[in-house]
Amino acid sequence: MIKCIGLLWALIFFVTMTIYGEAYANEGGIHEVLLDDRHSFYINGKGKNSIINTNEKPKLKIKNQPLANIIVEKDSPIFNREGTLIGEIKKGNEYILHSIENDRAVIQLDKKLVYADLENFKHTNLVNPKKNISFHEMEYILRVFSQLYPEFTELKKIGASVEERPLYALKIGKGNHEIIMDGSMHAREHMTTNVLLEMMDEYLRAYVEGQDFDGYDVRHILNQVSIWFVPMMNPDGVTLVQTGENTLPENILMNNGLLNFNRWKANIRGVDLNRNFDGGWMITKTSKYPSYKDYKGKRAFSEPETKALKDFVSKHQFKSYISYHSSGSVIFYYHHQKGEQLKRDLSLAKKLSDVTGYRVMEPTGDTGSGASADWFIMTYKMPGITIEIAPHVKESVVPIKYWDRVWNENKIVGLLAAKDVLTRYR
Repeated sequence: MIKCIGLLWALIFFVTMTIYGEAYANEGGIHEVLLDDRHSFYINGKGKNSIINTNEKPKLKIKNQPLANIIVEKDSPIFNREGTLIGEIKKGNEYILHSIENDRAVIQLDKKLVYADLENFKHTNLVNPKKNISFHEMEYILRVFSQLYPEFTELKKIGASVEERPLYALKIGKGNHEIIMDGSMHAREHMTTNVLLEMMDEYLRAYVEGQDFDGYDVRHILNQVSIWFVPMMNPDGVTLVQTGENTLPENILMNNGLLNFNRWKANIRGVDLNRNFDGGWMITKTSKYPSYKDYKGKRAFSEPETKALKDFVSKHQFKSYISYHSSGSVIFYYHHQKGEQLKRDLSLAKKLSDVTGYRVMEPTGDTGSGASADWFIMTYKMPGITIEIAPHVKESVVPIKYWDRVWNENKIVGLLAAKDVLTRYR
């Protein structure tokens, strides 16, 4: 009976891997056998030494989208669900935004839900950064921001992940010059998504109110230099780390049999996205097979996530690129620049070090890289900065207890980087 069950699992798993896109068939087929209440996995052709056992169980947690307070910025008509005009709400009143339907705000009024145009409102504090922010919550926040402020934001879908989750970029500002910032390239480093979302929240609020933020004239800067935020480069991996949702047997295998995915860095099919860019990819160090970390893929830009960023960047003329990672409280800026280019990039790195307190890392002798910032430096001859937030933690998620410290260190990074462009292109 057990043998039959094992054969059935193997058959199911073989079909799963066949459907799974690039299953790395040339690098060894992967099969699963179920023995009693434990799972044993092996890689075809690798024998007994490759067997991994586990009896851990994944925890599934699905969170709803957040409720937010929004303030009426100008008198706004309200409608019922069928679109019939039913009244008007006055400027200055505050309401709870329950959701968005058909590009309209759903708000509560006298214990009833009514509909209004989002662009007639402004937000107060939409992001709660002191918790894990899921892909769906991030998606909702970006959508709210873009519909609240269509006159100076732009939301684009720049691609999709392996599991078809959209990859989003949100622009803030009206400036002709542009910079780009991204986060969560590595799945376990999803606090970087919180950093970028909180930047958006605070910068937008300051822009709308015409206020300074920590000494920076936000409206003046962003009217000259726009910031594109890509807050979650690896949504499949982040979802795996946060929830274990839709865990596949091959994910468990690539995680050495563990069902706790807190250490997972790669995308959902085991490619480390920050080794998949072509900054000298051919000589980039790699693990031999897909894994929770360090496997660079079959070729540069083999993954939909890295290709999406590559294609998006190629359509712009970004003056700087900042990629957020964790952890270690350090800054990387160097990839074989020389002369004035080296002087310029080191200057920006030192400015960022001054405000974050993070150490600027000395150049290494490495000649090849799959890192996104190194690829950007090589390809576009512009500053490509990697910022590693938070004190060093081992192979795991940065604990939320570090949030206040991380935010205080990084809150003006986007504005500083944008202002730096103004000093270079006066």
